Amino acid sequence: MYLEMSDKVNLYVKQSGNGIPCIFIHGGPGGCSYDFEILGGNSLEGFMKLLYFDQRGSGRSEGGIDSDYSIDRLVEDIEEIRKKLGISKWIVMAHSFGGIIAVNYVNKFEKFVDKLILLNCTLNIEDSLKSQVFYGSEFLSQEKLQIEDCNSVLEKWKYIFNMLVEKDISYKLQYKDYKNFLKVNDTISNIKNINTYMANQAFSNKEYFISYYDITKEIIVPVLVITGDEDFAVGLNHYSNFMFPNEKVQIMQGRHVLYVENNEELKSIIKKFIQDL
Repeated sequence: MYLEMSDKVNLYVKQSGNGIPCIFIHGGPGGCSYDFEILGGNSLEGFMKLLYFDQRGSGRSEGGIDSDYSIDRLVEDIEEIRKKLGISKWIVMAHSFGGIIAVNYVNKFEKFVDKLILLNCTLNIEDSLKSQVFYGSEFLSQEKLQIEDCNSVLEKWKYIFNMLVEKDISYKLQYKDYKNFLKVNDTISNIKNINTYMANQAFSNKEYFISYYDITKEIIVPVLVITGDEDFAVGLNHYSNFMFPNEKVQIMQGRHVLYVENNEELKSIIKKFIQDL
């Protein structure tokens, strides 16, 4: 279904499952919720009602070149979804870049949040790009790199990432198994006419590159942080910068897309976190 936001942008939203409502905030910037729904989220629907939505300018949602892609607007979209669906309180779950949106939402609307679950989330994109540059350079150790010619972290990342793509090994930052990389891409390819406006403006949006570590000190709801022991995309110790007062950290074997690589264990960890609290 589509829900119209206060600025007339229609967002794709789907509800599935039984139990406490849980909204999933996908990554990107400019990704979509479909691969998580099909390859991981569906395993959680036995004990949670999952609400999948595509952020404005992403996936199956509307949003054009002149739409508002600020963090505040993305946060307001989530709150408008909650109100329109008549949900009094829900769990917020995010993946990757979605963590930045999630902590900003919970910080502003914490009274409507039961728990927060962060799956392989970054709260500082620049720090995560540094991780990708470092490990990407390791994967390219046989190549003659000229990274010293780059003046910024973003320039270094673009240089390294383009080389990884050229060698068809960019998947190593996020996946252990190339087959899982193909599985996710094949799943997303089932969506026709994917909206890319949010992704197109991402690197010029300075808000996305701010550090959001400090916000974590203000969030008092129970938080489950799940990270992969080889998540080169976010950074192996990225989570150690989080300062949630009521935090549980779970390190799993795998890289950035644990809901594909290690779904059964992920399901068990999330279910236990919800039931224990």
